[in-house]
Amino acid sequence: MTARMNESGDGSEEPNAGAGQPVIVLGAGRGTRFGTPKLFAEHEGRTFLERILTRCRESGARVTLVSDPRDRQRLEALLAGMPPDLLAPFPRIVAGDGEAPMLASVQAALRQGPYRPGWWLWPVDAPFLSAAGWRKAVQSAAGAPGQVWKLRVEGRTGHPIWFPERFAATILAGNWPDGLRGCLDTMAPEEISILALEGETVHDINTQEQLTDLASKG
Repeated sequence: MTARMNESGDGSEEPNAGAGQPVIVLGAGRGTRFGTPKLFAEHEGRTFLERILTRCRESGARVTLVSDPRDRQRLEALLAGMPPDLLAPFPRIVAGDGEAPMLASVQAALRQGPYRPGWWLWPVDAPFLSAAGWRKAVQSAAGAPGQVWKLRVEGRTGHPIWFPERFAATILAGNWPDGLRGCLDTMAPEEISILALEGETVHDINTQEQLTDLASKG
């Protein structure tokens, strides 16, 4: 079943609404098509991870970062080079298998829960949401935390996605052939809301060519 989406576009809650919402950053993937783990990918002198952590810091998010243990030393060096205020509080790091499907990383993070009243799921390869876009997303989830919130730009949905806490047990026990997409397809239409944004980039960057194309439009 494909869920019908509710539409919302203004994100008009109080400026500090949603402060402290949990964020699970998925960074365990090996980046086969990209050529390197996207946890360390850079654009205009900043890594994808730093861009996401910047957004998280703006909302006071509690960050859980899933990374492959093979990257631990390189990750520690990367974090050590970031401004200290960007890492306050320091992200909780969870081991994930970069060779396994993304769902396995999500489950690894959820085992470290609970996440209340829910969590944003943010793959590291979707790092270009603006401060204004993130603020609207956080405010929308704060206004209706029991909804799944998906971001849509020009008819295309992307990341991050907000999941209410009640879905944690279902996802932990799930094994859908197409991962979380399969889980989303089982949800009732009224459980999913869409935040329509303009001028944002919320899709995943999977190849160097996509990153170059994005830069050329920049």
